[in-house]
Amino acid sequence: MAKQNIHESALNYFIEHQEELCEKYNGKELLMCGACVVGAFDTLHEAADEGRKRFGSGNFSVQKCIPGEEAYTVSKFCIENERGNTVFSFKT
Repeated sequence: MAKQNIHESALNYFIEHQEELCEKYNGKELLMCGACVVGAFDTLHEAADEGRKRFGSGNFSVQKCIPGEEAYTVSKFCIENERGNTVFSFKT
């Protein structure tokens, strides 16, 4: 069996524990490293900033904590630094 990457692990963990996570963190942006929730934030930007500080770019996931299957998809987003340079982006 192939090893899951940290993003697949995070999504699978979220799906398996979605009900309990939504009871505790509904509406928050979850900072995840693999199958571990390491923080809950009000905005994607806050979660991504903390993820980059703690784990480095590409080594964490951010999951919107909402009920239902619509939580399983990610739309395009982009975060820019104070100079207007793209520092974090994702597109499905």
